[in-house]
Amino acid sequence: MKIPKSYWYYWHTGNKSVAIISMILSAAVTGLVLALSIGFSMWGIILAVLLDSIGFLVVLIYVAVRSDLPSLVLEQSDAFVLNQFVVPLCIAFLVGRLITFWVAKLKWFAIA
Repeated sequence: MKIPKSYWYYWHTGNKSVAIISMILSAAVTGLVLALSIGFSMWGIILAVLLDSIGFLVVLIYVAVRSDLPSLVLEQSDAFVLNQFVVPLCIAFLVGRLITFWVAKLKWFAIA
């Protein structure tokens, strides 16, 4: 089984049509699932779709600087980051990889 690649892989390998269609579909599906059904912020969803796997690095940076935050702000910032960034990031990562896999499988989008 092949591991599904990111849409950024297709962007950098010159298959921009697969990348753009995958990004649009990923944002739409993730947006419909998270924004309409659960009530997440659209900015978090767009950021999660654009960052893809680099978003996990942003979460690690937050965890590293978390100890420098004042204790009064810590609980609120943790809840905000978890609800508005980490959850959409994980869902957008999985949805994005699956959609990119399906779009890349359709040969009429791929540019040889």
